[in-house]
Amino acid sequence: MGATLLNENENISMLQEIEEYWNKRAESYSENVRFEMEHDNERAWMDVLEQYLKGIPGKKVLDIGTGPGFFAIGLAKRGYQVTAVDYTPNMLEEAKKNAGALAEKITFLQMDAQNLNFDNAGFDAIVTRNLTWNLEHPANAYREWHRVLKKGGVLLNFDAGWYSYLFDDEKAQSFEEDRKRVKDAQIKDYEEYSESDKMEAISRNLILSRCKRPQTDIELMRRAGFRLIYTDERIGDRVWDEEEKVNFASRPMFMLRGVK
Repeated sequence: MGATLLNENENISMLQEIEEYWNKRAESYSENVRFEMEHDNERAWMDVLEQYLKGIPGKKVLDIGTGPGFFAIGLAKRGYQVTAVDYTPNMLEEAKKNAGALAEKITFLQMDAQNLNFDNAGFDAIVTRNLTWNLEHPANAYREWHRVLKKGGVLLNFDAGWYSYLFDDEKAQSFEEDRKRVKDAQIKDYEEYSESDKMEAISRNLILSRCKRPQTDIELMRRAGFRLIYTDERIGDRVWDEEEKVNFASRPMFMLRGVK
């Protein structure tokens, strides 16, 4: 597995298949996010976001792939004007429920992260978590994200090589070692969930599963026009709780920050 950028046209469109999968997962995934909201994870994540959002032109933030609304809700609580988009209707419904009274302060929209229905230069910042790996056309997404940012606006992207173990024998062995450590520690195994096999099957056809990350993302960001690109490949040490660190030891989360 290398950093070579792949021809995205090789993939048959999978958007509908991905949407159907996450619609089914919305309720159970939302349970995980509610746990985060109620524990130290929320403060840890928001401390990181606020640190790296310093100096943005204003307070208008676009949360792309909001899922059950974790970033959108946390930022709205802290006074940001948040627009939250997701392609999956059930995820948006979960996000609205999780937001409670704050839902009135957040604009929720169904939208494809790779084809945003916004005017140019409308947002001061974009935040996204655990999304890019799941995109059929990540290069398109980075171009769109750059387009809708104001000059001086910031992108914060948090992700990991979640399914790289499908294409790399060494990573596959490390993934299995994670599962053993989880069992030995007698904690919840985050890989044991309904339709995990279905997600693996989808991921085999997703471009970024086969690429070296975040190196590939950095190149895509440069091509899209981002500058002052900064990456932290150990950001998980700051935002994950102890169970997450054991579950995902072989797949460290990285953060990418880029400026328009």
